[in-house]
Amino acid sequence: MLSYQHIFHAGNHADILKHCVLIHVLNSLNKKEKPYTFFDTHAASGLYDLTDGRSLKTGEAGRGIMALQGECGNENQLPLLLKFYLDFVKTYIDDSRYPGSPEIERSFMRSQDTLILSELHPQEIENLRANMKRPCENKNLPSIKIHNRNGWEMLTALTPPVTKRGAVLIDPSYEETSDYIDAADTICAVHKKWTNGIIMLWYPLLVHREGEIEAMLDRITEGARALNSNIEIADLRLEVFDKAEHKEVSLDEFRASEGKNPPRLYGSGMLVLNAPWKLEEEVNAAIGFIKSAFARQSQAAN
Repeated sequence: MLSYQHIFHAGNHADILKHCVLIHVLNSLNKKEKPYTFFDTHAASGLYDLTDGRSLKTGEAGRGIMALQGECGNENQLPLLLKFYLDFVKTYIDDSRYPGSPEIERSFMRSQDTLILSELHPQEIENLRANMKRPCENKNLPSIKIHNRNGWEMLTALTPPVTKRGAVLIDPSYEETSDYIDAADTICAVHKKWTNGIIMLWYPLLVHREGEIEAMLDRITEGARALNSNIEIADLRLEVFDKAEHKEVSLDEFRASEGKNPPRLYGSGMLVLNAPWKLEEEVNAAIGFIKSAFARQSQAAN
């Protein structure tokens, strides 16, 4: 959807979950010297200014990564994955920025690897191109290819990659109902021809979309198990609000309220096909700490 801009939501609870999973997968791929290919289908800008009026209007970063840092900053018993994530983003947060998935990917990947990014929004892709040229602490950057292209079509066309090791991150806006269908169609088709690729799908937890969400997840899971009954599949969910009490509003209503309306999501999830070793264990440990931190923050605010 060309009206969607992630700056409104950068650094929120959904990004925290998504990026913890992403970092675990990248670290897993980096354990071997062999090169790999990584696809990001809905790359957006890659780097976000948290002082931007759009970010400040929703306040999602303040209730997300900023709140988490404040609650976990002096915690000595952080789960390893969460500590790794917080240590990485700290430099950006200290500069009032938040790294999107392309920034994380290029920071963790190596010179022998290939990063393929796709973005359709005309302003977002210009921002992405500029951000991918910024100096990076990683001096062994991967080969980066940026496509001004529909992410679903790009992934279908370019898989399986020449280098068969690899992964894909898929995180559409879900502003269009068709995204639920497109996600299932694309993942089933891509997994069939790239059976060893790690496929990560981010999805929102929305009460009014529960039917579409569960149908999408069931279709992907059933399709994958039909090809390999022993495939490792992880379904990881971070619920930060009580589903039963959650009241949803439209995106326009939320923006107009300047953050006073309830957040639109009560949480989000990550479905991972060919989940790496210990992904579920490490992410669930991080989720436990994140939920406790947000609960403490909420109690303090009340």
